[in-house]
Amino acid sequence: MPSELPKTAQHLNPLVDCPDVEQAIETLVGALKRHQATITGVRPADPGRVPVRDEAMERLEAMRGRPAFYPYMGSGFGRGPFVQLADGSVKWDMITGIGVHGFGHGDPDLVETALGAALGDTVMQGNLQCNEQAVLFAEELLAAAKPGTSLSHCFTCTSGTLANENALKICMQHRNGAPRVLAFDHNFMGRTVSMSQISEIPSGRVGLASNTLVDYLPFLDQQDPEGSLQRTMDALELFLWRYPDQHACIVMELVQGEGGFNVATADYVRPIAERCRAAGIPVWFDEVQSFGRTEQMFRYQALGIEDCIDMLTVGKMTQVCATLYTAELNPNPGLLSATFLGSTVGLSVGRRIIQRLLESDSYGEDGRHARLFNAFRTGCEELIQRHPQYFPEVETTCRTPQCPFPLVGGTGGMMRLTPYGGKLSEMKPFIQRLYDRGVVAFSCGHGPTHLRFLPPVGVLEEDDIASVLAIVEDALDPGA
Repeated sequence: MPSELPKTAQHLNPLVDCPDVEQAIETLVGALKRHQATITGVRPADPGRVPVRDEAMERLEAMRGRPAFYPYMGSGFGRGPFVQLADGSVKWDMITGIGVHGFGHGDPDLVETALGAALGDTVMQGNLQCNEQAVLFAEELLAAAKPGTSLSHCFTCTSGTLANENALKICMQHRNGAPRVLAFDHNFMGRTVSMSQISEIPSGRVGLASNTLVDYLPFLDQQDPEGSLQRTMDALELFLWRYPDQHACIVMELVQGEGGFNVATADYVRPIAERCRAAGIPVWFDEVQSFGRTEQMFRYQALGIEDCIDMLTVGKMTQVCATLYTAELNPNPGLLSATFLGSTVGLSVGRRIIQRLLESDSYGEDGRHARLFNAFRTGCEELIQRHPQYFPEVETTCRTPQCPFPLVGGTGGMMRLTPYGGKLSEMKPFIQRLYDRGVVAFSCGHGPTHLRFLPPVGVLEEDDIASVLAIVEDALDPGA
């Protein structure tokens, strides 16, 4: 069992390295592996368990006040990319809790780490009182993020939107209460009141009072990169002239998640960042969804723009979320705190995930994530050639139009496909047909709408992509 405490502190917890505990955990993990051997692929629901699922879904709907997107109720059991549901069915999990479960379901190494952490004295750790796991997680994350940057500090919390809230507060304080934020069309920041104001999803802020002033910049049009950059710079200059010294920060997703897996380039980001810095405006990269999934652990590393970053937010695959920032942005006492900074299990498993990503062949031009995306892109292109009738020209309905889309997009473990011209009305039933056939997926984009995969990159194999796309092909025909 990997130890979560440095050797100087192991004696503080008598259960660490205790032979009886190690043997018990080994027995539990062995039982897990034996039962996982029964999961060999997709299988339909057990008719006898369908009423159990339906009853659970009815209770969930009653508690939430609305139905779930699809009848997903997990059993708590799975193996790698496969999840077993309450009705006994087994499905490919290609959305992984919107990117949270990067190593899939029931990974034995992560379960072993979690079991050891669960023997700690507290479920949750906080900013007033924490154990060593909180320090170790933050140190591991900061060490991975820091090379080539000026990042110096890491503040952990329990969700990506809270990490973003903390980032906004830090920037506002640094800029003496500057009330405005520079953001980009089609961005998504979370669902707190402030983050709903910054996110360009109008339905997400209906009925909310406006408490954050946002100036939106057009995002990169990959079909016209030079013209696109000029339009963005023109808009930026206008806002800087119109509201001098009133912007707390500029925030950018280097790969827009909810916005449709729109991918920025270094040539686009660098001049924007340099102009904002010249105006004294901190540059903040939101990598809550992209963390760990692209050709490097952080997307700014893949783009080679480490020197452009002042503020970073991460989450999802990390299990515990965090805000990282430079010494210059280090806030005054009292600005940041919270009862919880994360669970003991989350901190321990999150640290182990970072270690495994760095120890593996995940990254690089020919790394695992690049190979997975290439397999996805090749498979989708062949699918489009076989069924052009399901892939008409993409329609843009959004009032802030997105560029003409290639039908296959994304990067690394962020994958999208755009059938039916990107029509939301056809995408929702398509995703339901996929679900019924054994693939759990979701959508992204604000018009057009795309099929979105955030697969378990830590355990998915290239051959698995072909198996998933075979189900996608079968589900394309609405009448099938």
